[in-house]
This record gives sequence, structure tokens and C-alpha cells, in this order.
Amino acid sequence: MSQDERPQRLRVTYRKAGALRYIAHLDLMRTWERSLRRARLPLAYTQGFTPHPRIALGAPLPVGTIGERELLDVWLSPPVAPEEFVRRLRASLPEELTLLAAVEAAHELPSLQSQIHSATYEVAFEQGALDAVEVRARLEALLALEELDWEEQRGAKTRRYDLRAAIRDLALREEGERFVLAMDLELNEQRTGRPASVLAALEVESRPASIVRTGLRLGERALASAGEGRA
Repeated sequence: MSQDERPQRLRVTYRKAGALRYIAHLDLMRTWERSLRRARLPLAYTQGFTPHPRIALGAPLPVGTIGERELLDVWLSPPVAPEEFVRRLRASLPEELTLLAAVEAAHELPSLQSQIHSATYEVAFEQGALDAVEVRARLEALLALEELDWEEQRGAKTRRYDLRAAIRDLALREEGERFVLAMDLELNEQRTGRPASVLAALEVESRPASIVRTGLRLGERALASAGEGRA
């Protein structure tokens, strides 16, 4: 296939909130596929006996977590101007999915998931749910560690890893009537930091009022090649 014949690759930024924050990764993929079909966008398909639309979601979002700036790659053939893509798709999306932007992405870039290296989160608590002095002391002690051997059960498997290496930054701030624990965590093929694991390490047992993934960070090469257009 020549370069002119290759499908167009668009990178979509969107917000996932409301009731949709409780649906799993595969259900979200189906929601996107149905919405793209309703918008009558010319989806490109995979080859083989069971072709399916070429759609790639970014890192899975934990169930119950709001995603402020999530990422999705879509391949189209023939191409559609990003502004037209946004206009048509917005009318077909459920209320809890908000399309923020669409830009051209270079064909040469690796898969979207492999480009993601970290994520930022904000975990909010009502003020009465936390002892801020105690949590700050535990937070500082955690950040001072060289490593933290961590074990957690995932289904039938036991996972062991260095949780401290997965934490890029951690801070607690007061915001109105709430305390917000800001986390910057590794999210890549080598290490995946999870807010629930960090809360457990801090011995925070209170239920958060909300958990928001505020952004996904890509490698510099991916950012430089993705283009500047925004709809």
C-alpha cells in the first residue's frame, strides 16, 4: 500500500464522566464504535476473516474514575477534515462523552498505548474524611523511600513490584471544602501505578468523593509528530 492509500489516522481527545465512568474498557470501545457508525464516518477496517474498525483506546481507565483528557486513535478511509470529524461525531456521542479535539497523527507513530508513559490523577476527599496532618506525614515518608516492595492480588494472580518506582510525584492540597491528593504515576509497559495502591500505601481507608484522571502523558517523539491542528 502506497503512502497516499494509507488510511488517515486521527488522535481524539475526550472527556468521560457521568454514568459512563462505571462502564468497563471493552464497553467503552463498543460505545465509540456505535457512535462513529451513527455519525456515518468512513471507518477503515482491519484485514483478515473478521475485519473490525481500526479504533485504539489509550490506557484503560479504572471503573468509577472520571477521565478529563482521555485519548483515542481512529483510522478513516477516505480522510475527513478534523473539523468535520468533530462536527459530525459530537452529534452522535452520548451525553457523558465529550469530544474535546481531533488532530492528524503520523502513520509512523507506534501504538497509542505504547506511547503513554505516565498519568496524572486527582483524588478528592471531604475534609472530615481525612486527617491531613497524618496523611502528609505518611506521604513525605513514602516519597523519602528508595523503594517499596508491594504485593497485590489481581484476580487469581499475585503481582509484586516496586510501588515507589511507579510514583513520580505526590502532593496533598486543600481546595475549598475538600482535600485533594494529586498523583503523578507511571503508566507504561514496565510499570503501572494505580491510585488505589497509593491510597493503600498511605493507609487511607476513607472512600474518595471522586477520582479523576486529569491527563495522559506521551513520549516527546509522539507529541512532536502528532500535529498542531485542533478542532
